[in-house]
Amino acid sequence: MTTLAAMALPLMLWATPDLVVYWGVGCPHCEEARPAVEALVARRPGLAVEWIEIKQDAAARERFKAEAERLGLQALGVPTFVVRGRDAIVGFQRGVTEAQLERALRARPEPVAAQRTVTLPLLGELDPSRIPFPLFTVAIGLVDGVNPCAMYVLVVLLGILLHARSRGRVALYGGIFVAASGLVYFVFMSAWLGLFAVAGVGRTATLVLGAILIMMALLNLKELLWFRRGPSLMIPEAAKPGIFKRMRAVAEAASLPVAAAGIAGLALLVNLVELGCTLGLPAVYTRILSLREGTGALGRAGWLALYNLAYVVPLAAIVTVAVVTMRKLTLGERGARVLKAISGTLLVIFGVLFLVAPEALR
Repeated sequence: MTTLAAMALPLMLWATPDLVVYWGVGCPHCEEARPAVEALVARRPGLAVEWIEIKQDAAARERFKAEAERLGLQALGVPTFVVRGRDAIVGFQRGVTEAQLERALRARPEPVAAQRTVTLPLLGELDPSRIPFPLFTVAIGLVDGVNPCAMYVLVVLLGILLHARSRGRVALYGGIFVAASGLVYFVFMSAWLGLFAVAGVGRTATLVLGAILIMMALLNLKELLWFRRGPSLMIPEAAKPGIFKRMRAVAEAASLPVAAAGIAGLALLVNLVELGCTLGLPAVYTRILSLREGTGALGRAGWLALYNLAYVVPLAAIVTVAVVTMRKLTLGERGARVLKAISGTLLVIFGVLFLVAPEALR
């Protein structure tokens, strides 16, 4: 806990949002207000808006009550708009509330985008709103693909296939494994996204996930000093004989359809076995995607597809090297330690961000 406190100290949010909207699930006036606020944001680039759902989130309700008391509000209801922490507007009436919000925002200087900066350990000052979401998606997907669990299984499978001395077979079977891994991962992340949809956009789910990420990060960083000693987020030794058996069955399959089915089954098994190894970054990304305003189901599926395309790039690179060189590749302890350190560092950063400045995730 001392380590967590030390890492959390450098992190802080520099400014409150320009507009805070307290809303509730099932509130028709809240849904009617959403496009009006989005239009307001479109007219005012850099305007920082925070949406806080209070019906399903007890902590958010307490925050709403405290805010209402501070502002001296007599009648409470949703939606409630708080402009720069000073002016409050309760309820929404089309054509009226928009004008009230415009006047309240004009009463003070225009918002400055740089005010929404966050200071993170190792990364320094960062403005989340300036990071293009496609770039963020690809970057996290690529880093997620560089994980020792998936790479270890692929390297061992390719090593078995190389005994056949068939470049075409190595390329085909390796490619099927990479494609199947991407598809299984897509389904896995879709399930995570569905879980967050049930949990809602409240602060509680984000804080719980932040605490889990910190614990996972510390377990990964532990591998630098005590590799595979104590609790570990790596493929258990007890599971490896079963995985090896399936690999040999794939290599000895008499026909391509049988081999393809075996590889798909292997990809599914490996993703289930290595769940602890790969849980962190998909959880981070799907939580942030669930908080992304104005993204429908089809749009979220598209973002997940882009993430998973990036995820399989490092695996596809390993297959390419094996096909070109026809030499056995290895992933030693030193390489595994480095990959675990990278994953642990990222999970620390996101875990602290989830705990201390969850509003920056929007």
